[in-house]
Amino acid sequence: MGLSIFKTQKILKLFKTEPEQLSWQIMFLLMIFFLGGYLLCIYLTIVRLIEWIPLLTGLVFFFGSLFVFFSVTIYYYTLQRLFLTQEKYRTAKENAESALLKLQETQQTQMQLIQRETMLGLGKMVAGVAHEINNPMSFIHGNLECLRQYTHDLLNLLATYASVYPNPDIKIVNALANCDLTFIESDLPKLLQSMQVGTLRIREIVESLSNFSRLNEADYKKADIHQGIDSTLVILQHRLNCYASNSKPISVIKEYGKIPRIFCNPRFLNQVFLNLINNAIDALIKKAATCGKTPDETPTIWIRTFHSQDNEIAISIADNGCGMSEEICQSIFQPFFTTKPVGEGTGLGLSISHQIIVEQHGGSIKCTSMPNQGTEIDIRFTINN
Repeated sequence: MGLSIFKTQKILKLFKTEPEQLSWQIMFLLMIFFLGGYLLCIYLTIVRLIEWIPLLTGLVFFFGSLFVFFSVTIYYYTLQRLFLTQEKYRTAKENAESALLKLQETQQTQMQLIQRETMLGLGKMVAGVAHEINNPMSFIHGNLECLRQYTHDLLNLLATYASVYPNPDIKIVNALANCDLTFIESDLPKLLQSMQVGTLRIREIVESLSNFSRLNEADYKKADIHQGIDSTLVILQHRLNCYASNSKPISVIKEYGKIPRIFCNPRFLNQVFLNLINNAIDALIKKAATCGKTPDETPTIWIRTFHSQDNEIAISIADNGCGMSEEICQSIFQPFFTTKPVGEGTGLGLSISHQIIVEQHGGSIKCTSMPNQGTEIDIRFTINN
């Protein structure tokens, strides 16, 4: 009983308002009277005042019944409040989970819109540049053959004149000496051949740009992964060549295995390759800026594809850049997470890449990295026959 009184006194301190304290105060007083009655009965027995014990016992039982009534009532209302609090907590938790789910859906929708707009804008820009380059280049390339024929005819004409008139006028002799006709006859065909090789190279670049944009193709189709990677490397060639001042360009080592064409959205996969290779270049630039360049170490990006034993297509993009810690490596696919300074990164590139690979293509993407040693991104697609 004494312990109950002590506990009830501590419970009273938890209530802040008078209505909440009143019932527990009454029960506290009844417990004191109940305990006092028992002690008084013991005292009367000791002093042999037996005649007062029946009356006192009745009072004790009366206060005891009141105590039981109040305790049952208080515990009943306390349980009701507890159940009400639990229901409010459950409702609040459900509302919070619903709000979080809506926030995640909204965030995912925004990421999809950003991804589509980014890829559409980039595709349109690349397609426009490719179109503007292709028109004059087609004109130049188409006329090179005519120029070659005209040059051949003019040189033949000069040779005919020289054979018919072996002793030309002094003015013609001086003109031939000034222009070095012999050198022109040997070098002009080589020059035209070099121009033709250059125009073919530009046409290949334009074709890579068109393959990268893929604006006029269906969303999902069977596509060649290697073609997408190559076209992406063409887009980023300027960054690979100019990676640092007074330094050799980044070396790209391609180890392509024999893999089948897979059913995918080529434009979205090209965006993934663009993000990953861009990040690899950034890591190499950061390492050169913070750690300095090691003479024996060449900045390198390895791109490897192979057909795994689990009937999967594996794509690995690795670099020997600055790398990152395990904590950062576990967070890089979260939306808006970035390690770059403010204004240099949005934190959406890898999260969009994760969404494209995992949610849109049913694949997987994994990152392994070590500080100052490099990073490797491993992508897997299941082959659907």
